[in-house]
Amino acid sequence: MVSETGKVIVTYGRSLIALMIAQSLGARGIDIIGCDDVDLTVLSFSKFVSQNLIYTAPEKDEKRFIEDLLKIVRDNKPDDERPYVLMPAFREAKIIAKHKDRFEGLITVACPDFAAIDRVDHKDAFAYTTQELGVESPNTWLPHDENGLDAILEEVAFPVFIKPPDDVGGRGISKIENAPDLIAAFKVLQSRYPGEQIVIQSVAEGDDYCFCGLFNDGDLIASMVYHNLQKFPNEAGAGVVRETVESDRFDVIAEKLMKPLKWHGVAGIDFIWDGSEDSTPMMIEVNPRFWAGLDHSIKSNVDFPWLLYQMVTRGEAQYDGDVQIGHKTSLPGLPAIARIESLFTEAIHFEALEAQWPRIKDHLKDHNLKEAGEIFKDAMSESFSLDRAIETFKTMKKQTQEAQKISYGEDDPFIGLGALFILGSLIKHGKLPPEVTR
Repeated sequence: MVSETGKVIVTYGRSLIALMIAQSLGARGIDIIGCDDVDLTVLSFSKFVSQNLIYTAPEKDEKRFIEDLLKIVRDNKPDDERPYVLMPAFREAKIIAKHKDRFEGLITVACPDFAAIDRVDHKDAFAYTTQELGVESPNTWLPHDENGLDAILEEVAFPVFIKPPDDVGGRGISKIENAPDLIAAFKVLQSRYPGEQIVIQSVAEGDDYCFCGLFNDGDLIASMVYHNLQKFPNEAGAGVVRETVESDRFDVIAEKLMKPLKWHGVAGIDFIWDGSEDSTPMMIEVNPRFWAGLDHSIKSNVDFPWLLYQMVTRGEAQYDGDVQIGHKTSLPGLPAIARIESLFTEAIHFEALEAQWPRIKDHLKDHNLKEAGEIFKDAMSESFSLDRAIETFKTMKKQTQEAQKISYGEDDPFIGLGALFILGSLIKHGKLPPEVTR
């Protein structure tokens, strides 16, 4: 690997996305400075990071966040002419893009322009833009209030998804089967997100595919697509077992959106596709930044941080297009959790058990263990298929065994400690951190 000169400031240093950026560029000799609004981050443990600095949390005080970041940029600006780049790792990319003019003459900002981002982020903006440009995506309704919802109910074909305008990892998204439930869910989201546009979207049939791309003023210069073989949570969560697939059919749709926007930088685009050769993938969402599966992209031989660095410092990126189709990876530990959840979802149905649970509890209170046991046995016989459970588990286990386990510490000896952030989030909050989920 040829050694490079340069300095890169990476934001949101707590994330595995930031770690992938730091390892990709740091291994090439580029000086990496990590930043976050907390002291102890994943980047704190990486040998490729020379400093870890603090800024104000952008969601708490956007103005102060930018001022802090500007000070970091000024204080660490090289004395020579080597490349100097600010590379956002996560959602702060949109805020940095909004204030990109403040950084002119100080540092190169490696993210798309705010005008382009604003056309696809939030979900309501995405719906307007895809409809305007004729991009393949599910039918979408954008009622502003309950009267607007009533007006569209006759044309809504159930089931549908209802979504808040700006959230990640499937949070706040519900699958709705009928009009009364849709009205109730709409009221809940309106109260939770006052003044914001709620999105109702038809359900596309198929599996999750993540398109990962780098664009130069709208022209696609590098891409790869991975299929989420397993998710956690199962209904609307992130991929924990991934497989690289051919990207051609996704490339065409992505360019249909990105060319008119003159997109300049990376993007992760979510699609739903049933895998049929005669069907078209449906674009679901655009993430104007790096994606949770950046590790998978790099291990599939598409090193997006390095390609982005080349593009913003040299005007072009050297990319051979040699994607490792069929390559599989899994996040350590999480596939096991996903398998258990899928097993209970697909092979064990608890309706009968739930119906009998009050009777079982009554017998247990009265110490009638035999009667309680008989009811439990009868209920389980109606809800549990052992053969189906075994086959489901075998299939999921095979997928995980075939996948390369993502390892963050092959040449970064202390970085395994940083992975504790994932486990810590699961234990403390009962969910994955947002940077893992999209």
